[in-house]
Amino acid sequence: MQFAKTFCSLILCLFASVCSGQFCDEVVLTNTGQSNLNMTFDTFGKYLSGQTFNGATRLKVKVDNSINSNPACRWNLVVLVDNGGGVTPNDEWETVFSQSLSGTAPKIDILQLRIKNICNTPLVGSQFFSVPLVTGTPVMVITNNGITTPAGSCIANVNGPGNANTNPNEYIFDIDYRIVPGGSLKSGVYELRVRFLLTEVF
Repeated sequence: MQFAKTFCSLILCLFASVCSGQFCDEVVLTNTGQSNLNMTFDTFGKYLSGQTFNGATRLKVKVDNSINSNPACRWNLVVLVDNGGGVTPNDEWETVFSQSLSGTAPKIDILQLRIKNICNTPLVGSQFFSVPLVTGTPVMVITNNGITTPAGSCIANVNGPGNANTNPNEYIFDIDYRIVPGGSLKSGVYELRVRFLLTEVF
């Protein structure tokens, strides 16, 4: 039995933000992995079991505070999704084009992420989780709880100054992606943008 192909394309975007009056000297986010992921579903097994890309993204964080030496220098790392807005419902992937009248457009929550490092600093844990709807609510990977957890602590939510060279176990994040579309997906080409945002905390 032949199955119509469905293509799911992820576009990965990185942003780092330092605002005026900042506590940190420099905030830098880099990706040494892929910037685009394309998944093709053309068999019954792929539709039901999905596809996983392990280690597709490797984020490196650099937060420098060597000049100001301000104890309030902390940072957030968050994940947002964007489906192009417009007429696309906030729980669906953006449709590039559809090849079928039957079936349903893919829901955003078929995309699962796993964000991890050696010290397990991400607040999302080390298991796969489904991404939220396009509502502007981010997934908090590292956040500000009013307390600076310094580099070298090797515990959850390390958010003080540091970098991937001196503290790789805490400032490098490996990200896996999984899509499990199920059997009712409408064949076509769909796109979703995953945005990683690193900002200092005020």
